[in-house]
Amino acid sequence: MKTKHIALIPARKGSVGFKFKNRLFFDNTANFLDNTLWFDDIIVSSDDNDILDKALMRNYAVHNRSIDLSMSDISIKDVMLNVIEEMKIDSDSYIWLFYLPILYKNKSDFEELKSLISTTEHSSICSFIPAQVHPFNCWMFNKENLKLKKYISNDVYRRQDLPEAWEHYHYLCAFKAGYINKLNSELISEDTHPFFLSQETTEKLIEIDTPKDYEKWKKLVL
Repeated sequence: MKTKHIALIPARKGSVGFKFKNRLFFDNTANFLDNTLWFDDIIVSSDDNDILDKALMRNYAVHNRSIDLSMSDISIKDVMLNVIEEMKIDSDSYIWLFYLPILYKNKSDFEELKSLISTTEHSSICSFIPAQVHPFNCWMFNKENLKLKKYISNDVYRRQDLPEAWEHYHYLCAFKAGYINKLNSELISEDTHPFFLSQETTEKLIEIDTPKDYEKWKKLVL
């Protein structure tokens, strides 16, 4: 049986740092998906009628997200669980997460990941970039006793001795619908297959949360 690939765009109305940013960035991702012909379905989950109207004009499936699932403290996993249940998504279908504020997209990266899915048994894949701040260098501060403590106890003092450290980045994220209960709130587990991004790609990734991020992005692409 042919593996089904579903693109899912979460696009809630509220945004703390950049008002209505999902409305502004919707067409960027939609245009990319419309030119990527191997997705079987495209679903938009939103509580914003403007975005849902845009989705319907492109003949996308829509998931009317409830108010309870549209708050800023709701995890993407909670949203996905609701979409899978209400849209009756088959457990063997792969769901691809598309965050609208991640504007950069290279079609060859997505095609490479699709090829990986077709030739392996990975039920969860996510892209990773080098950690921007190494965890060995991070400290916590206790305000009660005014003491510092390292998050990870170590005495490494040379940069070249630091072990490799990676952080997940939802530029590429795909998983089997039936596997979601094994994933954490960021849709990752220890068994998630890491897709390591090149330095060239990493430098082009800016997740836009504020108008300043957007200005930085415009300078990057101009």
